[in-house]
Amino acid sequence: MSTEISPESAFSGPRRVFQKLNEKPLRDDLTFYFAIVAVASVLFMMLPLLTGEELKIDGIHRFWFIGADILVTLTQGLITGAVALLAVSLVEHFFLLFVDVHREFEQTMKSAVYALAPLILFSWAVLLGVPFAGLLLLGWFCLSTYFGVWIFHEKSKDRAVFVALATGVVLAYYLHRAVGVV
Repeated sequence: MSTEISPESAFSGPRRVFQKLNEKPLRDDLTFYFAIVAVASVLFMMLPLLTGEELKIDGIHRFWFIGADILVTLTQGLITGAVALLAVSLVEHFFLLFVDVHREFEQTMKSAVYALAPLILFSWAVLLGVPFAGLLLLGWFCLSTYFGVWIFHEKSKDRAVFVALATGVVLAYYLHRAVGVV
């Protein structure tokens, strides 16, 4: 049985996509997540180049500086990504306790992986000042969390809405400057 998502099922609705993702082991989800974190780390490293800032180091030192910067940025990104995944998973699981969850923490982590992946990958848009990017990413996070709780934990829609909105509010509170909410 293949657990790959076909293009037909990807366009048939998020419920089918999340059902296919539920069949995959957590190891595959974590590999996907940390690949997204690595790509986002490289994008953040290139952000000064995209905004027009230039390196003031010339010659061979520039090569070593860029190499060291890549290593430090990737390491920092992976550590930050791991902490963010654990923190969001714990917050989401805390709210799942209010709706009487009987699933393992693994399902909560799967839900957090797919809710955080687009948030991390497209967070550069917030730093570049794209209008409403923070609110759109927060909305996408809540929607992904909703489907994750609904499918992975097999909860009713109203309970999934509660968990998604409560987790989104906590995330917005901690990221209120980046989201643009005063």
